[in-house]
Amino acid sequence: MNDHRRLTHQWVYFGGLALLAAGLPSSVFLMSVSQIILFLNWVAEGRFLAKWQRIRTNKAALLFISIYLLHLIALFYSSNTGYGISTLRTRLPVFLLTLVVATSDPLPKGLPKYLLLVFSGSITVVSLFSMHTFLAGSFLDYRELSPFISHIRLSLMVTLSVFLLLYLAKNEFNRQPEWRGCLYGAAAWHMIYLLILHSLSGILVFMSVLLVWGTKQLFALNFRYKPLLMTAGGVAVLAGLTIMLLLWRNVSQPIDIDVSQLDSHSLNGYKYTHVPDAGFSENGHPVYIYIAEGELREQWNQASSLDFDGENYRGEPLKDALYRYMSSKGLRKDAEAFAMLSAKDVEHVEQGIANYQYTRWPWIITRIHQSMWEIQQYRLGADPSGHTLTQRIEFWRAAVEAIKKKPWTGWGTGDIREASQYGLEKTGSSLAFERWMKPHNQYLSFAVLFGLPGAIWILFALAYSPVLVRKFHSFPFLAFFVVLWVSMLNEDTIDTQAGLSFFVFFYNFFLFLKEKNT
Repeated sequence: MNDHRRLTHQWVYFGGLALLAAGLPSSVFLMSVSQIILFLNWVAEGRFLAKWQRIRTNKAALLFISIYLLHLIALFYSSNTGYGISTLRTRLPVFLLTLVVATSDPLPKGLPKYLLLVFSGSITVVSLFSMHTFLAGSFLDYRELSPFISHIRLSLMVTLSVFLLLYLAKNEFNRQPEWRGCLYGAAAWHMIYLLILHSLSGILVFMSVLLVWGTKQLFALNFRYKPLLMTAGGVAVLAGLTIMLLLWRNVSQPIDIDVSQLDSHSLNGYKYTHVPDAGFSENGHPVYIYIAEGELREQWNQASSLDFDGENYRGEPLKDALYRYMSSKGLRKDAEAFAMLSAKDVEHVEQGIANYQYTRWPWIITRIHQSMWEIQQYRLGADPSGHTLTQRIEFWRAAVEAIKKKPWTGWGTGDIREASQYGLEKTGSSLAFERWMKPHNQYLSFAVLFGLPGAIWILFALAYSPVLVRKFHSFPFLAFFVVLWVSMLNEDTIDTQAGLSFFVFFYNFFLFLKEKNT
């Protein structure tokens, strides 16, 4: 192959990777097109004998590719072959992208870092679209601030981007003040953007990476500074635990009510409904007592365009949110108490805000409190439908039952829906099965599809392939590794195209992408 043709293929290869990096946070179309370009360029380049020699001697790449081969094997005992083939097609990049990257010529020295800049730059552009929506106030759910891919997947990418930008500023552009300043500024903006996204999963993953980074820095510090930092860390942990305990007490403190001591009628003569055994409270005040529904309905319908017996803007029963909101203020649910609410309070209920403190607390405290309230409801036997966390608990329980049914081989590549339905029925869940219901835990998903041996093999491949190429000493890879593994605890991270492309791109970038020495 002449030098001109080789150079052309090399730049098409780099361009394809850049398109993929740009498409990860912004475009499913770009994710697909870029990988097609990469593969077609790889085929057109030829030199298959040399590529065969490279792949056959690359143990880490072969180990990583074995994840896809396991999917292929498990298709043969899957009852839902159609969905299995669809899954194989979705996860094809595990094989093809790894084959392309692991067998391609090294890129010129210093060029790969620009792929990271393209990735972070794309996130910055996406953030501008999000901010337009945010500042316009034209959204009801913070998920709408992620216009192109899943809200959670985007938060994972933003988290990784923060640490990549900090690394690039300190290590790759440390002698270029203009670049360094821009990168530090972008990292700061991405941290702010992560908070704006209101993704609890993203924040927890960010804190996990920060913990790993802090531990790494602690061991590298001079001995005399370690006690001070360890004390500061201990205080921070203690403060966090205290906040968590106070929030849990807020939602779980026992309610002991003597119904005989409660008033039977409102001042307007309406009979109160009292259901103290419901056990639900807001800020320590029981929700289902002192409900004069008739007069409350009349007052609400005069104050709002939304029907008392209808839904709020979130599509949830409006009156339930109203009961909770008024209870959070320590009010009875009658006309006299409703008159004490402001127009702003009415707007909050219309928006689905169920506790007036949610308008005052930082959003992360609010989100934790909401999750704890869901758990308390779940403990008291409430229907988990419509609640993110408690639905996940039901999915996890169902996945465990499915694994018990077929622990050695699993259900097969295409049978995740069948396994989930079986598990929900086995646990007697009140959730009505729908096609989108999956374990929402990647580790459990692996075990459901491929059995415990298959799941262990996949985790071994993911953990040992970087060991083979000695990548755990590299903080950028370590940050990505933590992002991936922590996110898989409460998400099927690689079950969507965006999640899978994110996973495969960065595994290949850190482990198999080659760079010339000079």
